[in-house]
Amino acid sequence: MVTKKYRSKQYGMSEQELSKKLIKKLLGIIGLIVFVILALFVFAPTFGSAFGLLSKNRNAKEEVVTVRIRPPTLTNVPTATKETKINLAGYANEGETIKLFVNGPEVAQTTTGADGIFNFISIELIKGRNTVFAKAVNAKNEESEAGETFTIILDTEAPKIEVDSPKNDSTVRNLDKRITIVGKVSEKSTLKINGRMVIQKPDLTFEYILGVKSGDVEIKIEATDEAGNKSEETINVKYQETS
Repeated sequence: MVTKKYRSKQYGMSEQELSKKLIKKLLGIIGLIVFVILALFVFAPTFGSAFGLLSKNRNAKEEVVTVRIRPPTLTNVPTATKETKINLAGYANEGETIKLFVNGPEVAQTTTGADGIFNFISIELIKGRNTVFAKAVNAKNEESEAGETFTIILDTEAPKIEVDSPKNDSTVRNLDKRITIVGKVSEKSTLKINGRMVIQKPDLTFEYILGVKSGDVEIKIEATDEAGNKSEETINVKYQETS
């Protein structure tokens, strides 16, 4: 009993009162912690956006905007031709200077009109494979990157036609009034026999069944390659219908 009175005088309160006060302080601290956590969840996105915006604005001032010139576009470029000189056309921005490059070096220049269209006339090619591309230069003398590169094959030789069957001046005899024509062309071509389209196989051979009547038969074979070179082969045979 003496000890309790001594503590009461020393601290001015009983142990029970001291415990209550301590619990209140702990509850206050816990409440403050909970409030801070909730505040972080609620306001963190807003603060983050604000800091992000400031960061973006700061970076925007530091960034240097580079505007690239659009390369010109060549249109309707042939993959193969039999002409040693060809015309090329395309489009780009209005008023630009267009440079044409063939097999490496620049070979011609022209300027686009109000519609952005440009033309190159009589561009000379070499026999075989040719590479072609163009660049654009604007009024500030800024040059674009190279546009699409095209490959053009200059082929001046006509395809060769070989007919394996039937042979010229031969006689064909059978029951069905048909002649089977078999042969080969030296390169990929468009084929016609007596005016009708014939399919060329991947190995460049062809086979076609022609309906005929008894008597003399003329077989005309035409082959046109991708460059436009054309060959013709005519075979004359005699057909006899057997009984």
